[in-house]
Amino acid sequence: MRHPGFGTRLFRSQAFHYQALRTMGHSAASGANPGECLEAIGRIRDEDAESWYTAWHAFGERCEKLSVAEGDAVSRGKSLLRASNYYRTSEFFLPPGDPRRLQTYRQSAGSFVRALQTLKIPHKIWKIPYERMSMLAYYLPGDEARPLILAFGGYDSTVEELFFWIGHAARQRGYPCIMFEGPGQSNMLREYGARFTHEWEKPLKVLLDYAEWEAPELVKCRKVLLGVSMGAMLALRAAARDKRVDAAAGLGGFFNMQQAALAQLPGIGRWLFRLGLSGLFNRLAQIKASRDIGRRWALDNGCWSIGADSAFDLIVRTGDYTVAPVAQDITCDVLIVRGERDHLIPSSDSAQYRKNLTRARTYKEHLLRAADGAGEHCQAGALEQFHQVFFDWTEGFSARRL
Repeated sequence: MRHPGFGTRLFRSQAFHYQALRTMGHSAASGANPGECLEAIGRIRDEDAESWYTAWHAFGERCEKLSVAEGDAVSRGKSLLRASNYYRTSEFFLPPGDPRRLQTYRQSAGSFVRALQTLKIPHKIWKIPYERMSMLAYYLPGDEARPLILAFGGYDSTVEELFFWIGHAARQRGYPCIMFEGPGQSNMLREYGARFTHEWEKPLKVLLDYAEWEAPELVKCRKVLLGVSMGAMLALRAAARDKRVDAAAGLGGFFNMQQAALAQLPGIGRWLFRLGLSGLFNRLAQIKASRDIGRRWALDNGCWSIGADSAFDLIVRTGDYTVAPVAQDITCDVLIVRGERDHLIPSSDSAQYRKNLTRARTYKEHLLRAADGAGEHCQAGALEQFHQVFFDWTEGFSARRL
């Protein structure tokens, strides 16, 4: 679809365009059908969160019904994978306090678990004790001679969506994979209200201790920590502290969250923040959010997941989310993959990584091009190009360490 002045897009709105492309892109892992996605998109009014919810949720229900119709187990299981992804997409722009967020997340997670069962995908579901809560993880066994991939998301993804980002691709190649969440994400945020922590080594330690106890074969596995989006920064921070991590990879992540957030603001917003004029800053943020659903969502989601009480407080709190304080403690292999047309990550972050990660055993950065269809944030719509880079790198560092 071409929109005058916007090029080839699914919506004029950047937020709706990107999220629709993200959902459709999961077709590579049976998480979507382009025809279903285009039909849903056709029913949505741009920047209208309610029509977004209604259209995607309806396709989630349709796919869930297909899973109990007559047909082979593979077709029914794939219908459940699509249902899980469409349900996840439907709740995305709802306000944090909307009860449909938790209800729909439970539908998404339930569909995903039934998909694994129907497709007979070997797996274990772990509900790991964490500070009087339960941290959810899915273990997909593989070849024990290959590195274990430990994958988690960022600012907004769910642990079930990680199957489409990396779990399915890992299975195809025989890699064991653990997909997990931490505070501020997925089940922990929706069920318990747990807020993000910049000390990601804490949930990682709990996960690894539990995994090595429940699956002793993982103790000797080389371990690759993969963070998606905001998770890239958290992966590097965690790898600096837990030396069981042999390599850390970031898909579309920033070096410094506060700098990335400020880069999204108009000049007057950055000026007000640096002067500490919180009242004027908050007023400006509300005006901007009222005119752009992407800004409104980013503000609401940040206050919800990080635990801020205003736009100004949110930007202040993001100051803890940076690689800088631990950069010299990162001694594992590192891969950073970014998109040429990433609308969230400043291009200057590339220089920040190179300047600061001087003690990494090896450092590789890969830029994927817009002309190749892979220039979006986290390579939405072209994940297989990321997979080619990631698994080539994984096999390379793994071979060197044999």
